[in-house]
Amino acid sequence: MVKILDNVYSIDHSEAKNHSMESWILDCSEGTILIDGGMTPQHVDNIAAELKSMGKKWSDIKAILITHKHGDHIRNLPQLVELTGAPVQAHEYEAPLIKETVGVEVKGLADHTVLPWCGGIELIHVPGHSEGNSSYYLKKHRAMIAGDTIFGDEDGNLMPPPERYCLDVEQATREMRRLLDYDFDVFIYTHGKDIIGGAKEKVKALVEEHS
Repeated sequence: MVKILDNVYSIDHSEAKNHSMESWILDCSEGTILIDGGMTPQHVDNIAAELKSMGKKWSDIKAILITHKHGDHIRNLPQLVELTGAPVQAHEYEAPLIKETVGVEVKGLADHTVLPWCGGIELIHVPGHSEGNSSYYLKKHRAMIAGDTIFGDEDGNLMPPPERYCLDVEQATREMRRLLDYDFDVFIYTHGKDIIGGAKEKVKALVEEHS
C-alpha cells in the first residue's frame, strides 16, 4: 500500500511488469471508503492486507465506489459486499450494467453528485470508455481519482484510454477535458504511475495534444 495523501491510500494490484493496476482506500472520519475492487482472489487478499495494516476490518468499509463496469474493477464485488455489508455506488448509467454483470445491487449516482466523506467526493461523469465511466474528485485534497478516464505508463506519461478497451474512443478522448473544470494537483489512476504535484498541467497538455 502507498499512502498518497493524508487518508488516501493506493493498493497496488500489479501482477506483471508494465501492467499497473490500482484500487484505493479513503480513510475518512465518517468511515472507510473503497474505490474499485479488482478482479482476482489475490486482489481481495491485497485489500484485506492493507486494511489490516491500517488497523481496520472489513466491517469498517462503509461504501464501495466504482469507476466503471469493466471486469478488472468489479469482478470481486459479490465477495466484497459479502465481507463488508457495504453499499455499492456508481454513475447511474453504469449501475444497472454492473448489476447485470455481477448480480450486485448498485445505487446509481447523477453526474456531479458530492458524497459526504473526506471533505466531499464528487463524481464526474466522463463517458466514452464506458457508458457511465466516472472519476472521483477529492476537493479537500485537490486530488483526482481518475480510474480509466486516462491511462499512463510507469514513467507518468499520460495517454487517452486505448481504443480496444473503449465503447467510443473518440468520445473518451474528447471528454477527458471535463477533468480540467477542477482544481487538482494530484492525479491518481488505475493504469500508470500516479502524479503527485503539477498534475493538472500534465492533463491539460494531454487534452490539448488531442484536441
